[in-house]
Amino acid sequence: MLDFELSTVVFTIVNLLILYFLLKKFLFQRVNRVMEERAALVKQTMDDAQSEKDQANALRQEYENNLAQANTQAAEILDQAKARGERVYAEYLDKAQAEAKAVREQARAQSQEERDAMLRAAKSEVARLAVMAAAQVAQQSLDNEADRAIAAQFLSEVGEQK
Repeated sequence: MLDFELSTVVFTIVNLLILYFLLKKFLFQRVNRVMEERAALVKQTMDDAQSEKDQANALRQEYENNLAQANTQAAEILDQAKARGERVYAEYLDKAQAEAKAVREQARAQSQEERDAMLRAAKSEVARLAVMAAAQVAQQSLDNEADRAIAAQFLSEVGEQK
């Protein structure tokens, strides 16, 4: 069966120790160095990613601020345009009302002039008829100037009695 000899055991232990020190010296140092470099690379990549994320957040915040500022400016421009439109509307409304008032005044004055002209024409016609009636009553014809004077006096007396 298996016999354990002391020399074999000691030789195996010495071989294992030599193998361990050789592996440690040549293999483990290089593997450890590669693992440390890999860890440093991962850390650097994570730092770069965090830096880019911070920059992206800063840019996003800047864009949001610019957007908010643009919205505020747009609202101000709209308010100014609305106020300007209301002012223009009020000016046009005032101008239209003034023009309408002037037209009404002009129409009133014109109708008053027409009324006065019609009254003068009616008075003249009444005076002419009154003179004709008086002439027929008196069976005489008066001259035109005297007829008008009598008619005017008659009308003024009648006008005062009203």
